[in-house]
Amino acid sequence: MTVLIDGADIDFGTDELPDLHGTLRALRSRGPYARTTYRGMPAVVLLTNELVAAGFKDDETFPAAAMYNLTTLPVMGKTMQCMAGQEHRTNRALVSGAFRRSLMATYTAELLEPIAHRLVDDFAGSGTADLTAEFTRQFPLQVTSAMLGLPMADWPKFAGWAHDLFFYPTDPEAALRASKAFTEYLKPFVAEKRSNPADDLVSKLVTAEIDGVRLTDEEIYVFTRLLFPAGVDTTYPSLGNLLWALLTHPEQLDHLRANPQDIRWAVQEAMRWEPGPAIVPRIAPTDLTWRGIEMSAGTWVLLAIAAANRDPQVYPDPNRFDIGRHAVASVSFGNGPHVCLGQFLALAQLETAVRVLLDRLPGLRLVEPESVRIAGLLGPELRGPSQLRVAFDPEVSA
Repeated sequence: MTVLIDGADIDFGTDELPDLHGTLRALRSRGPYARTTYRGMPAVVLLTNELVAAGFKDDETFPAAAMYNLTTLPVMGKTMQCMAGQEHRTNRALVSGAFRRSLMATYTAELLEPIAHRLVDDFAGSGTADLTAEFTRQFPLQVTSAMLGLPMADWPKFAGWAHDLFFYPTDPEAALRASKAFTEYLKPFVAEKRSNPADDLVSKLVTAEIDGVRLTDEEIYVFTRLLFPAGVDTTYPSLGNLLWALLTHPEQLDHLRANPQDIRWAVQEAMRWEPGPAIVPRIAPTDLTWRGIEMSAGTWVLLAIAAANRDPQVYPDPNRFDIGRHAVASVSFGNGPHVCLGQFLALAQLETAVRVLLDRLPGLRLVEPESVRIAGLLGPELRGPSQLRVAFDPEVSA
């Protein structure tokens, strides 16, 4: 496969880039960053672990708010991504309690495992499945719906709204319709939770208070709208990539069957080797020079997680998938003040999914592996498998 090495010839917002890792590797061989294009506009792509981590942390130079005010504010509203400073810290503190690492064991037992098993119930007796359609796309969506306390029967509606919200850059009219419909759906639901709070995330949001500050209804609508595209549409391709990595490395899959305690390391390695979010954009709000890189106002700054995670200065033999590496990819969920709020929940979902699938589907193997393509879902920024057709020993009903 021919690999592009001239960054100016690449548009990291719209080009398909089927060999994204080869492209990033070739660019990095020429330097720690490259001048390129993003959606037709000038951009700089950062290619080393050091620069990507520094870019995430430096919210003063590359404020997340500057980017999200352009790309999500019109359809999502003023989310935490659009905030900075004390406003961001206060709003994050009001919602972060439900995503603490200490809660994950409870979520796994009471929420994640039952949903995973219900999904597997639908195909465990058939001996074949497309895990992308029948599991990975549905699992995080149903988890998010259940956490919020939303009626599970309505999750197909949430799926449609989440999809349209996420694809605002390519279809803004559909996204705006989805935003309006979702808000109208949430209004009576939030009102009911204010009157009769229960043990769900929306109830926690309506009752949360810090120093006398509470979330308004609009802030709850905004956060709920954000959870679906930000949590679901990033988790399901990451889960697909994890399963694809294991299914194409059967010796490591066999190791996990014999050593399930290593599932956590399989998840960490997959998030390094093939993260769902491969590139996260920021923008230079003014003319500036940062770490010797000159940028004009409006230049897009592309934090290439996929390149950072395969930086040979940090990860020996970085293109090899190896769950025995026992390494944590520190930028896979971002870094700095806007580090992913739901990272522990995402990891818990990935670990639960692998554990349940291996337990329920003995002999799990990939069918027609050549048909699997790790494709861009929103350009090369977010990537996952188009399908995962598998075969296994079917479950026999008692």
